[in-house]
Amino acid sequence: MNERLVVKSFGPIRSIDINFRKVNLFIGDQGTGKSCIVKLYSTFRWLEKTLLTETYSLDYFTKFVDARFKKQLCGYHRIDDFFRNDTYILYESALYKFVYAGNAFNIEKKNGTITGLPKIMYVPAERIILSSAEKKLKTFDGLPASNLTFNQTFWESKERFKDGYSFPFGNLNYKYDSLNDISWIEGCDYRVRLINASSGIQSALPVCIVSDYLGNIVASGKERPMSVEELQKLQKETSKIMENENLSDSVKNAMLKHLSSRSRYNCFVNIVEEPELSLFPESQNSMIRLLCKVNNGTTDNMLLLTSHSPYTLAILNNLVLAYKAYEKGDDNIKRKVAEIVPPEYHIDPESLTAFSLTEAEMENYQSVLSESSGIISKNDLDSVSELIMREFNILYRIYGKTIK
Repeated sequence: MNERLVVKSFGPIRSIDINFRKVNLFIGDQGTGKSCIVKLYSTFRWLEKTLLTETYSLDYFTKFVDARFKKQLCGYHRIDDFFRNDTYILYESALYKFVYAGNAFNIEKKNGTITGLPKIMYVPAERIILSSAEKKLKTFDGLPASNLTFNQTFWESKERFKDGYSFPFGNLNYKYDSLNDISWIEGCDYRVRLINASSGIQSALPVCIVSDYLGNIVASGKERPMSVEELQKLQKETSKIMENENLSDSVKNAMLKHLSSRSRYNCFVNIVEEPELSLFPESQNSMIRLLCKVNNGTTDNMLLLTSHSPYTLAILNNLVLAYKAYEKGDDNIKRKVAEIVPPEYHIDPESLTAFSLTEAEMENYQSVLSESSGIISKNDLDSVSELIMREFNILYRIYGKTIK
């Protein structure tokens, strides 16, 4: 993971400098910039992908910055109004360096090696609309365009799991009647239409089946769907290489391998807003474990989470501790750990980053990971409920005086 994002004076973000890892958590109060960060990251990963496939030329977005970079690209996630006169944004990976400053947008191509393309999915908090509407929505008036993209993938996922999908919690199953266009949720002794199910189920289903669906596509290594234009361009470039007599066989093979990488997904970048939405803590645990399991499907997969829930911190901590104990333990310890948290859910502490965002006047973010242990420190876990407990203790002392 070589991605770095620097943002200054953009929407609610005052100043951040983040290096992304395999698992990335952004937690904090409303309006502190959590979604802003992941939306910018999603935007630049998508832009990088389109440049690799040569869908757009390198200078397409550097010209007419207001119309193309701001309105077209950033407008996709509805963050085009967040720019200020002193906004500065830098995104850098092994392949490209993007810099926005002074209302100018510059792109620098680097010499990194392409191993494949990312499958990027942004899972919005508004996803419950898809379940409560049930019928396929054709317009999303008032919502970001990213919702339409997710809607399309949600319906592809429903077709993929129409014969049944087991929820990660509650002993529930999902079935899709494609003939009558009805989604069903089945329990042990009942069945209810998805539109009549609880808000937690309506929120969780799209996350679960889309994550599983796309994770399986990437892990299978199959060629990605390509447009007619992309195929024609790929065939033309392949012929050009093969017919060039000035190239050695080894150079030709290297160039063909480079072209081939554009026809496959090498990773799934799963960006999920509020995975805990409308879920009981026990169900939150199962949801995040599922997302981490999918993320562990391939080496280069990435998971980005925004959250308001303190339970998210504790859940990730357990997955890190399980990894540490499993890696260092003997066979007996490995068995005990696996009984509690199977290895497919584990998180290597070296692959985790977690930030708390606040409304501070200067830098409004801080890492909540301990540098020595790689896990979320006890103070950060406790501080989430500190205010509530302080009020409880004060009120309890006052109450005690009333009964003496």
